[in-house]
Amino acid sequence: MDKTLNYKLKDFEQSLETLKESLDQEQNDFIKDAVIKRFEYCFELCWKTTKVFLNEKFGVDIYSPKECFRELRRNKLLTDEKTEALLKMINDRNEIIHTYNEKFADELHKKITDEYYKLMKKVFEVVSE
Repeated sequence: MDKTLNYKLKDFEQSLETLKESLDQEQNDFIKDAVIKRFEYCFELCWKTTKVFLNEKFGVDIYSPKECFRELRRNKLLTDEKTEALLKMINDRNEIIHTYNEKFADELHKKITDEYYKLMKKVFEVVSE
């Protein structure tokens, strides 16, 4: 395993741990904002780690998050359902970093809690095997 991938995996795993830590706190507006911010950098490490993994394992160069997750699907490492969920997660992440809307932030917080954290953990499992 390439050292770059090892470093990315370590950082990705640590970001998942900090996201989980914020999700385990009693939720209030301050913690909700922390969860969203941690989700943002966890997402960045998720797709960038996947990018390195795909290059190392399959020799492909990918330049966007959506293509990273589609490539995992093409290589039968993710189901169609998980891939679709990841693509929705990308859209939500893009929306929250470009505009801040309180209602959407509440909805995103719920998605992070119910689905997105687990989804990124699944990606971690796939790229670390």
